[in-house]
Amino acid sequence: DVSYRDVRLDPDHRTITLLRPLTLDLGAVAKGLAVDTAARELEPFRDFAIDAGGDLYLGGSNPEGAPWCIGIRHPRRDGELIDSLRVSNQAVCTSGDYERRAPGGNGHHILDPRSGASPHAVASATVVASGAMLADALATAAFVLGPEDGIQLLDRMGVSGLIVTQELERYETGVLCHVA
Repeated sequence: DVSYRDVRLDPDHRTITLLRPLTLDLGAVAKGLAVDTAARELEPFRDFAIDAGGDLYLGGSNPEGAPWCIGIRHPRRDGELIDSLRVSNQAVCTSGDYERRAPGGNGHHILDPRSGASPHAVASATVVASGAMLADALATAAFVLGPEDGIQLLDRMGVSGLIVTQELERYETGVLCHVA
């Protein structure tokens, strides 16, 4: 089986060597990179919002002059929110099992590289970070790690996050700014 062990990174020479024929798919962070690039271009405007299919960057303030209010989709109730947050000059990205279900209905688009299967402990993981590429990557990593290890990762990385389990239990870092 092809795995990450078939890819050799050399940070000194800034090269990647593929040890066997394979395709690298950077789709997991490409949208976040595009959002970050757009945010850099829009910085002179100070107050702006970017929504690229749910990957968000909220610059400055909303039209009322307050931090942006964003909703986090409820992972099991279509059209409902599980929480709302206040955000300014930060990105918000969510990984959820409700997007892109695998054929047959038992899996989804997120795979645990340790098992090669879809993890099932988490329903959604939302991360608030300085950039969308970082938030996107950490949301996926936290989803795969599960609620306890995922929150520990987010704390270590100094970002905010909310992880919701299949049973709708909530795990969060202590620095989320909830809407009252």
